[in-house]
Amino acid sequence: MTNTITQLKEQAEKKFAELDLPTFNHGKGFALNLTVDWEKVFAEIQRAEDAEIIADEKVKVCKLSELGEEFISKYAQKLVSAENKLLALHYATNPEATVIIIPRDTKIEHPITINLKTSKAASAESIIVVAEEGAEATIIEKNISEQDTHYQSRILQIYVEPRAKISYSTLHGNHANTHSFICKRAEVLQDAKIECFDFILGEGITQVQLRSHLKEAGAEAQQYQAIVGTEAQQCDINSDAFHEHSNTTSVMLAKGILSEKSRAMHRGTIRVEKNAANCHGHQRSDMLLIGEEARCNAIPVLEVENDDVSCSHGTTMGQIDEEQLYYLVSRGLDEDLAKQMLVTAFFEPILRKISNEKTREEILNTIQEKLGK
Repeated sequence: MTNTITQLKEQAEKKFAELDLPTFNHGKGFALNLTVDWEKVFAEIQRAEDAEIIADEKVKVCKLSELGEEFISKYAQKLVSAENKLLALHYATNPEATVIIIPRDTKIEHPITINLKTSKAASAESIIVVAEEGAEATIIEKNISEQDTHYQSRILQIYVEPRAKISYSTLHGNHANTHSFICKRAEVLQDAKIECFDFILGEGITQVQLRSHLKEAGAEAQQYQAIVGTEAQQCDINSDAFHEHSNTTSVMLAKGILSEKSRAMHRGTIRVEKNAANCHGHQRSDMLLIGEEARCNAIPVLEVENDDVSCSHGTTMGQIDEEQLYYLVSRGLDEDLAKQMLVTAFFEPILRKISNEKTREEILNTIQEKLGK
């Protein structure tokens, strides 16, 4: 372990002792019903198993400790620091990271696949992605936990350099016993683009904190979430886009279907700095509730300090359209098949953004299978 990483670990240990746990209460009636035994987490947390990464030979995959001090100082904790007790715990447990570098002006034809299967009781895992200038790649991450895993901490930092394009999809398939806390942040530079997809297809409690920093002109962020909630599942999505330069664009769309006693919160913030003109930021959240006990809260926020912008937000909540269902059944379709067709149509605005056909079909099949249960 290099001197710089050792220093970061020591700093995190110090902050862990000083900082408080982050709040999971976002206002009256807006809170996760956590059952975490924090003392057990603090005692059992370990570095996660190494992820299986399948990538083109042009892609450089290595550990943070294998790179020079300059790289470590620049990228290790730039976007996600030890800013609260849980993030400090993460870095104190595992200051290491898996690094994926897509070389300058290189277009990777086939998706980079990251397979994460957590079996430890409590674990911490970090990934750093650097898309060099003009690089293009699609990354598909499958995150699965096993029955004995009660706590999972993950940090993802994505650096998108000028003219680069990254599409990053995460399929969350955690066990019902798992509390999963995921922090994702991206830095997007001139004429670069980031697409982030989160598909909450597992169970348990999942919190995703996603933020894109649009640093230079022409930077664009598209952030999509699809949630399928069943039984007593809980999901907390925080999707932010920070416009820190003029002529930047963000789109945020969340769609969810909640049944039984599942709960979801969707918090979205578009922030436009005072000196950032001609920015476009739009967010929307659409949720379908099946049954009487499912619950959803949406908290959209616009923080705009410049008048020369176009920003909007919207939220809808409701049940499956009975008229549409009746129409399909009256045309001879089985009711279950008709509902599947309506679900497919509901998620289609997000699914069509997935360029990889195999991944798109896998996600749709998982959604239909989960709802079918």
